[in-house]
Amino acid sequence: MNSAVPPFSPPEATDPVAALRTATHDHHQRVDALMDLSRLHERSHYVRVLRVLDAFLAGWEPAVFAVLPARWQPWLRARSRRAFLRHDLHQLGVVPAPPAQFGPLRGAAAGWGSVYVMEGSALGGQLIARRLAQAGLDASHGAAYFHGWGDATGAMWREVRQLLASELQAPAALAEACGAARQTFDGLSLLLETCPHERTSTA
Repeated sequence: MNSAVPPFSPPEATDPVAALRTATHDHHQRVDALMDLSRLHERSHYVRVLRVLDAFLAGWEPAVFAVLPARWQPWLRARSRRAFLRHDLHQLGVVPAPPAQFGPLRGAAAGWGSVYVMEGSALGGQLIARRLAQAGLDASHGAAYFHGWGDATGAMWREVRQLLASELQAPAALAEACGAARQTFDGLSLLLETCPHERTSTA
């Protein structure tokens, strides 16, 4: 899942989040199109998206842990939303997909670029959670992942923005982060395109 990503050269003296958003715009759009938010009320489509996200995180988290400095690993582990995914799949009676492979990241800057993608998805998840509520899914039944940290999500995202501004000051680091962020979106897109449909739990 480590496809070649063209280099991205951010402008000097730019906000890292703005640079990351610009670098990943098309890649992000592709993920959104494949997730097809208008169909999340359909059980088969929704469950397939959840299984993809769970499989993706199973490969992604170790890859990021491997490159972030040790002092940041407890921070990242505390923010993991994979337990929410497992809760959702259990509530819906669905067997998780096998863990996906995620290509190695080149270093700490790449790790932060990849963190940008997944932490940003927590913010977007708040909008999705409100849509899922209309389909009868909430934090206690089937939509824990998208609900995530609820009202605390905004403050958590502001903390991520501050960290990215601190960790990606050097142009080379920011360029590395942008490439890794694109790799992260593309890996998720590949899974959404290829992951098989659900299997119902027999437990």
